[in-house]
Amino acid sequence: MTGYPEIRSGIVERIRSLILILFLISPAYVHSQDDIFRQIISLPRQNSSVYSVLNQISGQCGYYFVYNTELLDSDRRIRLRGGEKPLAEWLEEIIDDPSLNFQIIENHILVYRNNSVEITDESISGYGSSSGLLTIQGRVLDEGSRDPLPFATIGIKGEPLGIITNSDGVFTLQLSLENISKYVTVSHLGYRQQVVPVMLFAENKVDILLETDYVSIQEVMIRYYDPLLIVNSAMDKINENYSEKPVYLMNFYREGVLKSDRFINYSEAIFQVYKSPYDIRPEADQVRLLKSRSISNVDRSDTLVIKIRAGIKSSLGLDFIKNIPDFLDPEYIDEYEFMKTDIISYNGDMAYAVSFEQRQHITQPLYKGILYIEMETLAFLGADFEVHPRYINKAQNQFLTRKNRNYRATIDKAAYSVSYKYFNGRYHLNHVRADLHLKYRKRYQIFSSNYHVFVEMATSKIETENVDRFDRKEVLRTDRVFQDGNHVYDPGFWMGYSIIAPEEKITNSLMLIESKIESVIAEQNEE
Repeated sequence: MTGYPEIRSGIVERIRSLILILFLISPAYVHSQDDIFRQIISLPRQNSSVYSVLNQISGQCGYYFVYNTELLDSDRRIRLRGGEKPLAEWLEEIIDDPSLNFQIIENHILVYRNNSVEITDESISGYGSSSGLLTIQGRVLDEGSRDPLPFATIGIKGEPLGIITNSDGVFTLQLSLENISKYVTVSHLGYRQQVVPVMLFAENKVDILLETDYVSIQEVMIRYYDPLLIVNSAMDKINENYSEKPVYLMNFYREGVLKSDRFINYSEAIFQVYKSPYDIRPEADQVRLLKSRSISNVDRSDTLVIKIRAGIKSSLGLDFIKNIPDFLDPEYIDEYEFMKTDIISYNGDMAYAVSFEQRQHITQPLYKGILYIEMETLAFLGADFEVHPRYINKAQNQFLTRKNRNYRATIDKAAYSVSYKYFNGRYHLNHVRADLHLKYRKRYQIFSSNYHVFVEMATSKIETENVDRFDRKEVLRTDRVFQDGNHVYDPGFWMGYSIIAPEEKITNSLMLIESKIESVIAEQNEE
């Protein structure tokens, strides 16, 4: 992968995802209370889904149901005669599965299978006693469609822990036992945040359903917003909104190649980045490697080994404030149509969401996507975009620099995501991701192999004081294949993980090890 595919303006790699760490409220554990299950609930005669009926009960008793949809089919239709009954009797009738039990934890009712361990003071003390760790697992879904939500953000209050869900909306996180009484926040752009106790996940996989977060019509004056005018105004405000001085960014970087959902190559690292001012060319940025590790899982059955060329350089090049893409470049912007403008909540900021797409008569492989622009400052908060699916077949040469005559390659999707965050009066690069999906097929064979290549970089810390360029001896070459570097594994720094577990570690953010990074920087500065 190179910079933005060289689709004319030389800008290619970006894609979606957002690493944010969200923190919550204070904990309190409540044991099961018979009084709650004896509470009288009134339900009308109806033919409804289990999900709908449980929501009706929640509205009366004030408790929210949490369960794994693999255990409880919440879409199943049931007939109720209606009437008044204790909550326990309604649940027995509605769930109709003697293998499932119920337990109250704070303001939630957990539905779990009998062979799970009931959560008590004694069982809490026994969790993970051999390892001192508690593993929590869950899945994040759209409440309406029940589709998985990839890149949803998971956080723990008061702890430097944070992950994002994978493409199936699944997350796995290991916690020390002292976190058992804390809270998990689950959030996703465009959805209302959920806050649930860690304890709900103990010994259980839990599905979290997120509700779409609409901006109240009373909060917005209804009027027409000219999308192109908003975009041009945001471009005019770049000098006011972005840093005219260099800063240090503490970044977590990862890149990987998957073949049919199996990792072939995976690398991750901690960088300190010297980020030059917004009006200085991207090549002026520098990277200092602090820690890294890498795995390779290639065997003879792999017909193709993909390496990510210049993945670090590509990640830095996704900073579209410094490296203007053609959909923002005055020279080419007329080849794009800027359309619908919505007002949304973007990471807590009210923002214009401006969609764009190449004009109908343009048949080159350009971009389509959404720009997020803060309403008050007109700062670009981020963008999600991709090479236009209609013309991506014409962009093959932009991604595949070397071709093997014995194989046929097809690019299915090239997508990018970029976000910025506010710090000390200016906006700074926060997160970038690029994903490339392709198929490779051997000549004269019917079936092809699916590959997924990605790079991602997230900022954990920004420093604005005493920022100087790195010594040349410290600088990492960003135009080389990072996977081929000399990666020295430091078990103390990586907290004892001698093997990178794809399901868990692929979703771990920089915050997981942030507490150790300060000491590494201090050591390097002393040297």
